[in-house]
Amino acid sequence: MAAVAGCSPAGDTQAPAADAKEAVSTPASMSGAGETNGTDCIIRDASGRQIWFGEANPRVSALGNALQAIADEHNDQTTGVALCSHYEGAAIYVVSPSDDVRQSIAGVTSKYPDLQVITRTVAASLSRLVPVGTKLLQVPEMKGLFVGLGPDMYSGGLRITVRQDKWPLSENDKRRISDVVEAINGSRLPLTYEQGGTAVLD
Repeated sequence: MAAVAGCSPAGDTQAPAADAKEAVSTPASMSGAGETNGTDCIIRDASGRQIWFGEANPRVSALGNALQAIADEHNDQTTGVALCSHYEGAAIYVVSPSDDVRQSIAGVTSKYPDLQVITRTVAASLSRLVPVGTKLLQVPEMKGLFVGLGPDMYSGGLRITVRQDKWPLSENDKRRISDVVEAINGSRLPLTYEQGGTAVLD
């Protein structure tokens, strides 16, 4: 199963969309200690993958690394960290963070008053998504539908790579996958389907 994305944009798209209207920014979802209010700084292309403009400076990279250390230590409450698309700060993705995690984020934020730190709520943590994904891969009737999957940091769900001969998935196949995920997890999760660099959020 693919690893969840971390705070570094290496390996992802770093050029702006051909038409700026094609890139969308998702809204911030919660406020509290260790977080600035305002619009989310994460911009994603039509496939749902994040894009970056320019290059990160050392200070933004240091902020991302500090937040990622929190995410790594508390992967039962987080999915990861992403640098803002214009490198004006970073976002950390959390599930019902404890006071301890909130205080840790606030501590990092206080060291970077000139940068934006956003805390976003997601559906499930990394420690929850990994076993769900592993079990999903082991379900026999699912093996003919996709070739791989991994945690989706931005939603707290799963990103599923569909077999070429099954793309696009029928609504019936999507329901089948969603039902199996619900049976494994105990509740539904956000599912993103992709094939050949194209993805749709279901």
